[in-house]
Amino acid sequence: MSDSSWSWAAELMSRFLKKPARLQHLLERLPSVMDPGTRRRCQFLLYGTVRHWTFLEEGLDEWLKKRPRVGLRAALLVATFEIMTDPEKGPQIVDHAVRGIGKKYSKSERGLANAVLRKVSTRMSERLSTVPTDAATIAVRYSHPRWMIDRWEQEFGFEGALRMAEWNQREPDLYAFSFKEGAPLEIGEASRWERYSNLTNEAWPAVQEQLDAATIYIQNPGARLAPEMLAKFFEKGRVLDMCAAPGGKSLYLDKTLGDAASEIVALDLAGSRLERLKSNMSKFGSKRIRVMAGDLFEVEVKSTGSFEAVFLDAPCSNTGVMQRKPDVKWRPVKEDWEKLTVLQERMLDKAASLVGEQGLLLYSTCSIDGGENEGVIDRFLSSATGQAFERLECSTSLPWESGHDGSGACALRRR
Repeated sequence: MSDSSWSWAAELMSRFLKKPARLQHLLERLPSVMDPGTRRRCQFLLYGTVRHWTFLEEGLDEWLKKRPRVGLRAALLVATFEIMTDPEKGPQIVDHAVRGIGKKYSKSERGLANAVLRKVSTRMSERLSTVPTDAATIAVRYSHPRWMIDRWEQEFGFEGALRMAEWNQREPDLYAFSFKEGAPLEIGEASRWERYSNLTNEAWPAVQEQLDAATIYIQNPGARLAPEMLAKFFEKGRVLDMCAAPGGKSLYLDKTLGDAASEIVALDLAGSRLERLKSNMSKFGSKRIRVMAGDLFEVEVKSTGSFEAVFLDAPCSNTGVMQRKPDVKWRPVKEDWEKLTVLQERMLDKAASLVGEQGLLLYSTCSIDGGENEGVIDRFLSSATGQAFERLECSTSLPWESGHDGSGACALRRR
């Protein structure tokens, strides 16, 4: 392993400890000239350390009288994650980490790191074999906030909470769907989901070649569920995709609905996300897809006309995608859920105003939380606006059962 990947991972982890942020944003700080191999290793170390944060910290705290300053603490966490990934190579990993720490910190801090990491290494295999027996031990062993585990245990039972936490700690697979009609991808391994191929073991240059040729789009199979539910009930007409950036669901709708969709309007707020949406539509999109900049709360039917289907993929807690975005579990607090559902209900009410006579309203999230899914739908249907709609179908995909990202989706029709 290069010193560069390790030192950068420690630096970015230090920034994360000061203020938990989106890991993708932290990775943007890496030098543009960094070679791809070093960049991938740095990302592996950073994501893994954040993914297993609580477990790693408990292992260190066992041997520390008090936590060291944040930079050294970050370096110790990264080193402990490395030991976790390969306990048998603990002594070599400790030697490398201590050399790196010695280049930046004092002699006493170097000595502390050496002593603590060697003790951590001797206990790692034993700690990894711990079998959780309650919410508290799940939270530590699988590194989740305790209140989150409690919430899942209440909704899915102990076994469900345990399996969800285990799922989130696995390294995610990389999937892509093909734009070639009826043809499997030319790279990767076949998956159990039509159109999708598993690219996890594929060399990145081969993946990049297909991306450059616009024959594939990187997307988890969980993203297909809401568009396929809409397609089940859609006949023909115009579709409005609200909160469309970066555009993956618009693209999947386009391929799934085909000529039945006369137009797909992909709407999002002006800014960096909209620019990414435009870029993706320019590269991968079709003549049916039209990008529109705007605030969904300001879109009026008198200017856009009504739609035969409105698709709202609402902002949510992202609990269904924590395997791919481990920073997500450390950013929200328990009180955020109530704020989210209020926003989701407002957005759904607005989306409903754009649905034409006997039109479809498809609501989805990348959350497994019942309060954000059917809970929002139940409250909407009992509202003045919602009474004009009927429920057609609702479903929630649980990652430990489906084998892909979790999500929720509900299809409604104007009466």
